[in-house]
Amino acid sequence: MIKRSFMLGFLALAACVSAPHAQPQRYSGALNWGIETSSFTTDAGEGPYWLSSDTVWDQVVAPLRTSGHGPWGRVHLVIEGVLSPSGAYGQLGGYAHELKVTRVIESRLIMDQPSGS
Repeated sequence: MIKRSFMLGFLALAACVSAPHAQPQRYSGALNWGIETSSFTTDAGEGPYWLSSDTVWDQVVAPLRTSGHGPWGRVHLVIEGVLSPSGAYGQLGGYAHELKVTRVIESRLIMDQPSGS
């Protein structure tokens, strides 16, 4: 009896804790990418978010790589991604959210050097 009560309680707790995966949303804004910086601010002024990707990072920074001015700079992005819960992300936990990019719709060069962050 105690075992069954424990298992039922454990299953109920597990059901409460597990949340469905968030669906990717569309974002448009500027990425400032430099040493220890991956700062994305939307066109509406939301952010900055720590920007990352497990799958499409090469597409995110492609305009910087092809500009011939080195790996750092700023790009305007139209992307799909999943915004994390509030926490501490990025360099020294300096960002309240991480935006994990799942799809790049557009990536174009704004400037070939990062701005101050």
